[in-house]
Amino acid sequence: MNNLYPWLEPYYQEISQAFQQGYGHHALLFKAEPDIGVAALIHHLSAWLICQQQPKPCLACHACQLFKAGNHPDYYHISPIENKDISIEQIRELSEKLNQHAQQNGNKVVYLQDAHRLTEAAANALLKTLEEPRPQTYFLLQTDLSSPLLATIYSRCQTWLIHNPSEQQASHWLQQQLQNHNEYDLTSLQMALRITHNRPLAALTCLQQNWLQERNELIRQFWRFYQRDDMLQILPYFKTELIFQQLDWLIAFLMDSLKAKLNIQHHWACPDFQRAILQFAQQNNLQTLLNANQILQKVRSDLKNINGVNQELMLIDGLSGLLLEKENIVVPL
Repeated sequence: MNNLYPWLEPYYQEISQAFQQGYGHHALLFKAEPDIGVAALIHHLSAWLICQQQPKPCLACHACQLFKAGNHPDYYHISPIENKDISIEQIRELSEKLNQHAQQNGNKVVYLQDAHRLTEAAANALLKTLEEPRPQTYFLLQTDLSSPLLATIYSRCQTWLIHNPSEQQASHWLQQQLQNHNEYDLTSLQMALRITHNRPLAALTCLQQNWLQERNELIRQFWRFYQRDDMLQILPYFKTELIFQQLDWLIAFLMDSLKAKLNIQHHWACPDFQRAILQFAQQNNLQTLLNANQILQKVRSDLKNINGVNQELMLIDGLSGLLLEKENIVVPL
């Protein structure tokens, strides 16, 4: 089993020790931002719970070998179907299996990925299972930091808030991953961490897939779109697989413009665009900047939380809103 990310090791030690001493909770809820490795933490804890030898996980017993191969019959991974929702049918099927005797005569472990995507009916069905836990049955639920979840689900779980690593931890880990790649200098590493909000796995992807160049070009095109009122010019630069990152980059640009308007000169997310940000802030009043930020925040939220939404239409609606805000500009403060 691969080593756990160093910033997650303290959580693993504390939780596994609680299980070792006999007071581990039957349902753990992990709340964290994406791309800091929470799935790896859950995987390691699942391996600990599945193992039937000491010390755990032994990695050698039959249960460990089945888990490593990905076909342990008492381990259940539930996730949204086609990136949409977790249905009541999935939870009912899970409950039926959990009511049966463990095939390996050990613990049964459920990893519920993206628990915030449970439909209301599915959440209520899960609640019944959590309220009457079966012996030797453990639930590991994962949800985004800002995503809503039924209060009754919260009340049946022990919640773990997983923090992002420190800037020093993240930078050190990232340098280790890229030590044989001379094309990445320290400035690029720091910028990758900055634009991914100190999420190391996202920063690594950022560098490997050249997001920095994508970001720079998108912000330049956003500036031209805003100056020329030409929506068709910027639309081709949005990519389905990058849409949330791209919206984050534009939101960061607008947030820095707000800071510039308020004469806040520190903690900028886009210091490499300082000149453009100062110009943008000068050309727009405070209310326009606030509204523009809220418009893009809403677009991002709707794209994330509404199933089956047309991405291009949502972007057009948001960009149109930005242009309407621009039309309402009074003399800048």
